[in-house]
Amino acid sequence: MGGHATGETSLGASSIVWEVSEAGRNSAPMNSNQVLETIAAGRIGFASKIRRAPDGAWANTVEQGEFGYAFPYVNLPAGKLKRGQASPVGFIAVNPDVGRALDVARELALDPKARNLNFFCSAHLDWISAPIIRRSRLFQMWDGFWIAPIAESTKAKPGGWLNLYLFALNLKDKEQQRTLRASGSSLAEGMRGNLSFSIPSRSWAIQLVSVPAAAPSGFHKITFRTRSGAERAATAVAVGVLTLGSFVYAPGSSGFDLQYEILTPEATRIVESWEAFAIEAANKRFEAAHAKGISHPRDQVIAKDSVLQRFRAYLTPALVVGILEDKRQPPRESFIRLFDEFLFDWLGFRGAETAFRAD
Repeated sequence: MGGHATGETSLGASSIVWEVSEAGRNSAPMNSNQVLETIAAGRIGFASKIRRAPDGAWANTVEQGEFGYAFPYVNLPAGKLKRGQASPVGFIAVNPDVGRALDVARELALDPKARNLNFFCSAHLDWISAPIIRRSRLFQMWDGFWIAPIAESTKAKPGGWLNLYLFALNLKDKEQQRTLRASGSSLAEGMRGNLSFSIPSRSWAIQLVSVPAAAPSGFHKITFRTRSGAERAATAVAVGVLTLGSFVYAPGSSGFDLQYEILTPEATRIVESWEAFAIEAANKRFEAAHAKGISHPRDQVIAKDSVLQRFRAYLTPALVVGILEDKRQPPRESFIRLFDEFLFDWLGFRGAETAFRAD
């Protein structure tokens, strides 16, 4: 399952009008751009059909080269995972810019090495502040229902937040309504509803769960399960930390744990000082280029303050600590270069100088 790109599709080709049919309902007419953007947002599923409006022949949307690449790629084991069998490995990119999300989806679909993964997805979420690119594992929670947890940062500042994005995938031919149970850490007010999913047949969605970093400094855990506490206590024996992030699989229980760290006040001060350094270094590059903003790929200008605000969100505590612990190169160089990496992840620019819009 998953789309295969047969060639690049111009996002400017919007004159053709399409109609999408799913679960017996037909969409309003959409141009090609709108179809792609709707797929990237998770609002068109694998079982959908598409035709040229008003009377073209219906075809499977995921099999159309123009649109198929925008779907997640899924190649998962059939049936229930055996006891001790490792959960499938994948790659997820989430971006607030739909054009970049689709570009990454196309690149992944054209990369033969990506087929070695069990799944990959490049999604558009217009409400996130900065791009998130992570490897993850898919956990089989119910029959045909999988969850891939994406941690924005496995380290949090005291008084800050642990933000988890739960990628939910329903591979059954009927809608599934499911609810996770969370324990070990208190969720933010109003977030418990995001543990409930209503996923149409052969579709996917991403939902945010936030945990306030209100506990003492040190390591903590949040557990997601399908079972009650009593059932979980009888079966949830963790077998060790996975090499990908800190997610732990408990055999005999449908679920996973995430270990995260709340930084000490001293570590927080160090992290914040380097965050300030990275922001100031980026600001100086704007000034050196006499730029008030950057050029958006769609011929818009994004103001410097808005760019720096998103860059600050990109500088997660885990990213900052990881750079400080990497002894291969001086931190100053790495933090200066982070702005280039941010602009590439967010909008695809290869170097900040190519992005600046001069006064």
